[in-house]
Amino acid sequence: MSQPQGHFTTGEFARLCGVSKHTLFHYDEMGVFSPSGRGENGYRYYSLAQLEVFNVIATLKELGMPLADIKAYLDRRSPRELVALLEGEEAQLDEKIRALRQMRGLIHRKAALTRAALGTDWDAIVLRREEEALFVLTRLPPLTTSRDTAMAISEHVLFRERHDIHSPYSIGSMISVEAARAGDFETGYSHFYTRVERRPKGVEVFTRPAGRYLSACHIGGYASVGEAYGRLIGCAETRGMTLCGPFFEDTMLDELSMEGYDNYVLQISILTQGG
Repeated sequence: MSQPQGHFTTGEFARLCGVSKHTLFHYDEMGVFSPSGRGENGYRYYSLAQLEVFNVIATLKELGMPLADIKAYLDRRSPRELVALLEGEEAQLDEKIRALRQMRGLIHRKAALTRAALGTDWDAIVLRREEEALFVLTRLPPLTTSRDTAMAISEHVLFRERHDIHSPYSIGSMISVEAARAGDFETGYSHFYTRVERRPKGVEVFTRPAGRYLSACHIGGYASVGEAYGRLIGCAETRGMTLCGPFFEDTMLDELSMEGYDNYVLQISILTQGG
């Protein structure tokens, strides 16, 4: 039997659809999309009208619908079923677009923060005006071991996830002036925080006030971070400044750009008066 008029072989139809012959064979085996007929030689043949059906299948698959669900729809297809299907897919697309926009915003902000860190003089002690900032806090137990720290970080991350809080900022920590002066960097930290751009619903937010902040950077890991606190406290005393605690300890460059804790770039800052 010769090729039916107006029909295509598997290879021809695959080229028209932009897929491989294997894809058409697989769809046939699954019962999702079968050829319109077969020749006496066993060859599969597809009709021109099947192009539209295949395009629908390809679109649904592109939207993430499993082949089994596509088959179930095609088996019961009707105008009403199509409307319900498309409205459901539209809702899912809207949610994906929202999530992608949020992800794009986080990526854009993280890149900007990293550029700003690269443009910072890491050796300088700087006094600058900071605007009001919003922090989501979790209270800390004494961090006497690395396990304590890991567990506290996990609790903070889980808290953010439970409340759907997304932020490009790394986790920061707060420590009182008294604890910093005493060099208590094991049990002296009071909170972990994440800076947010807007107030999350149903979550208490700490407002860091606007004002003049004295800040210094530290490279060399958390074990020696006390050096940066000592520099800040000494600078404030020399200038006759009053430190209005707590200190805010932020990670400017973290594991995304630096390998290992010892290479992280930290920034310590504190609100000041006078001087």
